[in-house]
Amino acid sequence: MNDKYFVFPENKQREVLSPPSSSPTLSKVGGKALSLIKTSELHFPVPPGFVLTVSFFQPWLEQIQQTDAWKAFVSRTASEDPESSVTKEDCDAIKEQCKKILKLDGDQRSHIEDAVRATFGHDTADLGIVAVRSSSPEEDLAGSSFAGGYDTSLGVTSSGLQDAIINSFASLFDHRIYLYKIQHGMATDSPRIAIIVQRQINSDVSGVGFSLNPNNNCFDEIVICSNFGLGESVVSGTITPDTYVVDRFDTKNMKVISKQVVEKTSTIRLDEVSGGTRQESNKSITAQSLSDDQILEVARMVSAVEEKYFDGSPADIEWAFHNKTLYLLQARPVTAFVPLFPEMITERGNEKRLYLDIMVMSQGFSDPLSTLGLDIWKTSLARMKPTMSTEGFDGLMFNIHGREYMNISNMLMMTGGSAMVNKSLRTYDKSLDRAFASIDLNDYTPSYVPEGVRGIFGKSIKQLLATLPNIIRGLYYGKDSMNQYVTDTNALLEHCHNHRYPDDKPMVEVYDELTQIYEAVLPQVGGLISGLISKALLHRMFRNCEGSEDNLINLSMDLNGNPTSEMGHFMVRLVSCPEFQETGTSEEFLKKLNEGSFSHEFTSLYSDFLKRFGCRGAREIDVATPRMYEKQDELFGTIKQIDVKKNQIISFRERREKAYQELLSLAREMGKEKSFVHHASVMQGVLGYREHPKYMLVVVTDACRRHALQVAKGFVAKGRLENVNQIFSLTMDQISKAQKDEALDLLALVRANLKPVEEVRHVKNWPVLIDSRGKIIRGKREITEEEKKKEGLLIGDPISPGAGIVRGRAKVLMDPYEKPLEAGEILVARFTEPSWTPLFIAAGGVLMEVGGPMQHGAIIAREYGIPCVSGIDNATKLVKDGDLLELDGSAGTVQIIRDNGDTA
Repeated sequence: MNDKYFVFPENKQREVLSPPSSSPTLSKVGGKALSLIKTSELHFPVPPGFVLTVSFFQPWLEQIQQTDAWKAFVSRTASEDPESSVTKEDCDAIKEQCKKILKLDGDQRSHIEDAVRATFGHDTADLGIVAVRSSSPEEDLAGSSFAGGYDTSLGVTSSGLQDAIINSFASLFDHRIYLYKIQHGMATDSPRIAIIVQRQINSDVSGVGFSLNPNNNCFDEIVICSNFGLGESVVSGTITPDTYVVDRFDTKNMKVISKQVVEKTSTIRLDEVSGGTRQESNKSITAQSLSDDQILEVARMVSAVEEKYFDGSPADIEWAFHNKTLYLLQARPVTAFVPLFPEMITERGNEKRLYLDIMVMSQGFSDPLSTLGLDIWKTSLARMKPTMSTEGFDGLMFNIHGREYMNISNMLMMTGGSAMVNKSLRTYDKSLDRAFASIDLNDYTPSYVPEGVRGIFGKSIKQLLATLPNIIRGLYYGKDSMNQYVTDTNALLEHCHNHRYPDDKPMVEVYDELTQIYEAVLPQVGGLISGLISKALLHRMFRNCEGSEDNLINLSMDLNGNPTSEMGHFMVRLVSCPEFQETGTSEEFLKKLNEGSFSHEFTSLYSDFLKRFGCRGAREIDVATPRMYEKQDELFGTIKQIDVKKNQIISFRERREKAYQELLSLAREMGKEKSFVHHASVMQGVLGYREHPKYMLVVVTDACRRHALQVAKGFVAKGRLENVNQIFSLTMDQISKAQKDEALDLLALVRANLKPVEEVRHVKNWPVLIDSRGKIIRGKREITEEEKKKEGLLIGDPISPGAGIVRGRAKVLMDPYEKPLEAGEILVARFTEPSWTPLFIAAGGVLMEVGGPMQHGAIIAREYGIPCVSGIDNATKLVKDGDLLELDGSAGTVQIIRDNGDTA
């Protein structure tokens, strides 16, 4: 009995001299070999072969671990920065040792002889031609893919078998493998590998197949890539292969819906005489490499592998045709796709639903909200907006596992729903509009009226009528119409800041009490609609006046009532204080605060700032997120980097006043001076409050956070939670029940709530628009001929038209506290929110991957008059710190420029 090799497919007629002592497992044979063994057991046409197990190579590992090269490698991995400490040269030194000192010993040769006889029925001397490839226990798992990092040898004969095995083993120490492991949190000090030896198929045509479309994530589209000869030319990327897309309703009903047949100038062929491979020219470079029947045959195999081996999870296979017979060469799970929660998926062939990710669209971030965070957020929105008040498959919203989706399909069946999609959602963001334009909404319209949309239109009209008096007041009185709202929200702010609830008061009751006060105030903010009306009338007034568009934009800067803009002003006041300027470090700042060393004037100013804005921070809508008042060391550093003499707040006041005077002069010439003065006053006095309701919701959320943490301390003291932050992995109801029932197992609830979230934690960038069959809907911006000619031009959407063109050095930030932004630098970020406000004060321009005109970053950029561009995918990777950029806020373009003035 042995555990040194396993054969596949198992053939009872073959003589097995030393049958395996146990079943193959991932830890013994690795992911690639395990898939070959299991798929052959499922009777897929897998070419015969065997795998040399991890234990087979234990003697080699022990030899390598005695070398100086290995010891030097291990010492460097123990550094604070192992990713940069270990160099390619360090890894290459170990690989050289492998090729220098390793040889098959007697026992290893004997095991290989047994494996060859068991697999092929003859001795190693008559091996024929095989392929030798790695199979790591960490490779081809559902959460990882080494993407060809290990070495493969093709066309191997008996004489080259040992060298091929050593070559694959040595690739275990490749620098690319090391970096991948470091970046994915895998151990680097205990390498393991198994190696496959498999009959080499002399392919007529071969390639890869995916059971979902990797280009758009669609679960119903199989994608096949192929070329003549061996598949190496396809998987290595040496040529562009033919690509076929197959739509499948089921395994018996498939249709080729797309063919991209390209020029395939070369192919790789197997040398059956002397072994190895050779590259040669294709005889007909434009010929379709697969017939239509073969395309469907491969598609059926892909579908069968997904269903039978991966239990319905997406599959990626390598395949080959030889003499019209189709073979399965490899099967892997697809590791890079966006999953849908089961509750949102429709069965293949049934009516589809279209979902809009509210978090990505409106807030800009992809990370899930905490359990408690989503519970508070969704409940608040449901109370504020009838269109967000029903949940589930037949409702208007899916609030699920930290994510919030709007069911666009069901909205289309609501009275006025189509208008809401076309007039509201599509105008929110140009990239979203292009996405909607790329599909036919009829394909997503239900055949029935879902229960969750009934009566919603009536509730919306009722809500609008309740705000009508405030709209009329706003048109007449402008800023003064908001006085009562300001008074009431200030009272709510004081209540949230100063009031503390008893620890035993149920979480649900605390939330209800706070939101009842909040909801009573909300109708008063309807007056801001008058600001939108006045803004529209001003644009109409000057629609035929050349150059007035820029002035109208400048007139909208720094509007009254915008809490984020007010926070920026407050920060400038703080940083302008001499005693703040004289404080050098955050440690010194906190020490002075604790000792009471600052003046009464500064202390009062700072205390007022914390009361008004200390509840804000990154991802502030999530109750689980720490607030600025909890991280005052970081707050000090953020404020400290504001340049007192050179910042946007100074410049936009001058620009706004200049714009006002120029527009006033034009209005006089047209005889509309009185109308202009009135509507400019209304717009400037009212429109800024559009961000205020969200700000007040953040204030309420922070009050809920304070209470939740106080309750959590009691749970931790009694051993019901391990740490206070676990309270955020419970719902309001669960916390309230736990306050009354000490037998309730909170840790079990935490684990259950987190499980579905953790299963999708690997997805970093969630799409804005996706359907119930996983298809990501994207639109493409048309590129002008002039833009096509410009090398290094990044093309997005203009967010602050009229702000002009700015040139400056890039500073790429993933969070607002990562590193300082110097005055005039161009901020490059995935998205921004209120915690980024101090950076806008210093920024010369802003470039974002995500963010429509109504997101925080867009609003603040316009109010500060900063050129801003959004909608450039992977901007934080394409642009590097220090790159010289020319950003055009009106055209929506960013030019990367070399220091010598040339484009990149």
